[in-house]
Amino acid sequence: MAQPQLWEIVGGADKGGILVREGADLKSPEVSGRLATGAHVEELQLKGTRLQYRKVQGSGPETGWISTSLSGKDLAVRIERPAAKPASSPSPPPAAASPAAPAADKQSSVDDGIGDVGSTSSDGAGPEYSIPKYDDRAGKKEVNAPVGNLSFDDDDATGTEDAAPAPELPPAPPPQEEKPVPAGSNEIAVGRQVEIKGLKSRADLNGRRAVVVAQDAGRFEVKLEGPQGDERVRCKPENLTLIVEKTSAKKQQGDAAFKQGNAVQAIACYREALQEPDAKDPEFAATLHSNLAAALAKKGDHELAINEAKKTIELRPSWAKGYSRMGLSLLQTGRAAEASQAYIKAVKLEPAVDGYLAGLRQATEKQHENKSASDRQAEAEKLKANGNNALKSGDLPLAVAYYTMALAVITPAANGNQNLQQTLAVYSSNRSAAFAKLQQWEFALADGEAAKRSSPNWFKAHLRIGAAYLGRNHAEHAYKTFLFAADLKEGYKEAMREAAVALWSIPRLESPIAKKRINRFSQDAHQPVGFARIFAISDVHIDHGDSVIKWAEGISATEFKNDILLVAGDLGDTFNAVKRGLMIFKKKFRRVFYVPGNHDMWIRPNTQDSTKLKFKDSIVKLLAVMDMCEQIGAEMMPAEVMKNVYVMPLLSWWNASVMGSGYTPDESLVYDAFCKWPMGDQVANKWFCNWNDFFVRRIQQQQKDRGQKGEAVSFSHFLPVGELPAGGAPTLASYSVELEEQIKGINAGLHIWGHTHCNMANEVRGVTYAQHSLMGAEYGHSPNAKFLKCYDKGLIAQPRGHNVY
Repeated sequence: MAQPQLWEIVGGADKGGILVREGADLKSPEVSGRLATGAHVEELQLKGTRLQYRKVQGSGPETGWISTSLSGKDLAVRIERPAAKPASSPSPPPAAASPAAPAADKQSSVDDGIGDVGSTSSDGAGPEYSIPKYDDRAGKKEVNAPVGNLSFDDDDATGTEDAAPAPELPPAPPPQEEKPVPAGSNEIAVGRQVEIKGLKSRADLNGRRAVVVAQDAGRFEVKLEGPQGDERVRCKPENLTLIVEKTSAKKQQGDAAFKQGNAVQAIACYREALQEPDAKDPEFAATLHSNLAAALAKKGDHELAINEAKKTIELRPSWAKGYSRMGLSLLQTGRAAEASQAYIKAVKLEPAVDGYLAGLRQATEKQHENKSASDRQAEAEKLKANGNNALKSGDLPLAVAYYTMALAVITPAANGNQNLQQTLAVYSSNRSAAFAKLQQWEFALADGEAAKRSSPNWFKAHLRIGAAYLGRNHAEHAYKTFLFAADLKEGYKEAMREAAVALWSIPRLESPIAKKRINRFSQDAHQPVGFARIFAISDVHIDHGDSVIKWAEGISATEFKNDILLVAGDLGDTFNAVKRGLMIFKKKFRRVFYVPGNHDMWIRPNTQDSTKLKFKDSIVKLLAVMDMCEQIGAEMMPAEVMKNVYVMPLLSWWNASVMGSGYTPDESLVYDAFCKWPMGDQVANKWFCNWNDFFVRRIQQQQKDRGQKGEAVSFSHFLPVGELPAGGAPTLASYSVELEEQIKGINAGLHIWGHTHCNMANEVRGVTYAQHSLMGAEYGHSPNAKFLKCYDKGLIAQPRGHNVY
């Protein structure tokens, strides 16, 4: 049985998620809370752009209706179900100690009291390879190819010297009554609440409640209820008991009256419902008493509401709602200390509920409203110390509660007091760490941002933000955030350790932005064979003289409007040169696919790449180029461009493996010294191969499912087999022979490469390898240079030139 289509939420990052409604109609009532950016949902039904979903992971309403797009902008995109991750390669020996980063300011060392609580990244796994150091080129000979003599300044270029901005989360909504799950059949199914029983391997889970999120091969995957953000387990049907929520006509009438603001009628209905036979069920009775407490509180009868809250707790002591009802009415009757204790219990059960945190904060503020600033500081430090102890002992919800109280006590004293801003940052940072360990990433991010606002140059605030990004699978943002933290005082060691985790998470392609781009893979898959022609070019070097610009801009504006161009690297030395070249080509071709070459990844001194854009390394530049490609419509990911016809850009970097095992590179030379790969030149290719492997597996699976290989054209900048000549290029800085396995893995009949400026074609082990460089060996070109035609109603066995005019 086919599994439901999986979607990822990609919109609403600036609002904390996207709007959810109860029905398909855009005028139907809104559901409380937004569906968070990055959440995964399963499709229940699709009506145009309206999607009824069931949440799989992330925060927000469990089910409802959302829009998949708005005004042409994607809010949700289809994604594939993740395959099992292959075992990671063993890590190399520990890197040499990293040099200390220069201090960003004169801020003194800050002790947050929790020490190193361990990686707060998404899975705690270490990187496949560490980041050894920023630079180790002193005394070495740097080798770079000739540079371009044209610059393309971009007044709109956005600098990258600041950390990646975190999306603002919406203000906490007021507490609302939980909506009942609609009554259904008595069968266990996706979306139903269950209780775990009889597990032998995880006896600690017996008695825990969960929601079924998937069904496969006779087992159910359930998401456990409780403080942990996304804790799941697979169970057999016999290990689950269906929880059927009871209801009654009187309760429903009470719910309706409460929503309409008629507290008196709601009270009467709930009291009548409590006299009915169904109220003998403890859980149903607890719900009725809880709702009655809410209605009484709304009417202002707080003493009666407290009594009803007590009955709720007696019937269901592990339900946070009863303690929250108790806390609200205690606070309204002036018993702030008792209210705090009630809210602490609610937070311990459900630490990531805005209403409970807000209630605890209000009760704590009320307790200390008349205290002096010094008394507040002393009390806040005690609460922070209690939070630190709870964090270290593993009682994360209690840590959240104590840090929340510490923030409540210190915030009024810190407002307008610059000396207390760092203290405020520490408390927010510590709570962010607790939320991160609970995998409550939206709360962790909000607290990290709060810490940054209080102390912009404190490295740990940025570490918390990076960890939250990484937990939400925003590996690209996490990496840039960690690099920013590494430049702050005392941040280098911790930040670079976390940066390595983020760095090697990027090629897993699990981030929302990566998945959005992946979804272009099939946009033309319905087109018939022969729908478009495919052409190729490499080594354009758009910044090597006005004649290159003249050639590019002179390309026919009509000849290639329905065609595809493959650009095999070395388009320009700078970001703006690459952008200029791709924009020209995109005006001429329907689709433009591109892989960067060594020149493209340079960060040349005294160019905007280093003075305005301030790329910290070549990975950051690569990510910026990917963003730019998306903005102008160029592509760097593979695609099925016609039915069973694939274009496969293969990212690559040179390494010494072409020389065979046992070869040791000459460490006195640094090739492509303008490049700055954080993992090192000889390891960068592994990073790119990991990236490519994702798409190789996808195409292979699709070919297997269809029972036919189809046709594929792959292309890279560097040479994928040792039989191809390097020409005048350095052998050690030309080959990426690991690509051959990937080329053959998708059954590519033709591969285009660049780099060496040697136009030729050669067949090696059943694959035709061809280069068609605009530039010659001495960086000159013919004014009548042509494109290489690769595909025209089928792969061309011997690719040939095609006029550009």
